[in-house]
Amino acid sequence: MTTAIESERELVLQREVPFARELVWTAMTVPEHQDRWWGPDGFRNEGVTMDFRVGGAWTFDMVGPDGTRYPNHCVFKEITPPSKLVFDHGDGKSMWFEASITLQETSGGTLITLRQIFPSRESRDEVVEKYGAIEGGKQHLAKLEAYIRERMS
Repeated sequence: MTTAIESERELVLQREVPFARELVWTAMTVPEHQDRWWGPDGFRNEGVTMDFRVGGAWTFDMVGPDGTRYPNHCVFKEITPPSKLVFDHGDGKSMWFEASITLQETSGGTLITLRQIFPSRESRDEVVEKYGAIEGGKQHLAKLEAYIRERMS
């Protein structure tokens, strides 16, 4: 797992998984798979809708271990199967960051790169310090790998 702060507004997480890129793409973009692993440990998603096309919206409530609901509203900006997905991520009232997910074939499987670009260094620092975005991102990618291993391969 690689974690980097590429610039004052970016957060980048990487993980190589031992699965074909097309399988990882399916787990990330097909709602009946994606909804079963998306988010950090202890979180679940409810009320999921996904209009998977450029300009389409993906909405869900992420529910924390204590029952707190976190509304999420994303709008797809780029969809390039099976290698790249870009979307604006927010809560329906404001955009928190632009997210891009790239899947690169490797000799051992697929390298997943999650990149978040925030409006400011302060907003990036807030999610890192207040919400534990780096550890949450690591858990998120570990859940994806475990889901594919247990349910899809």
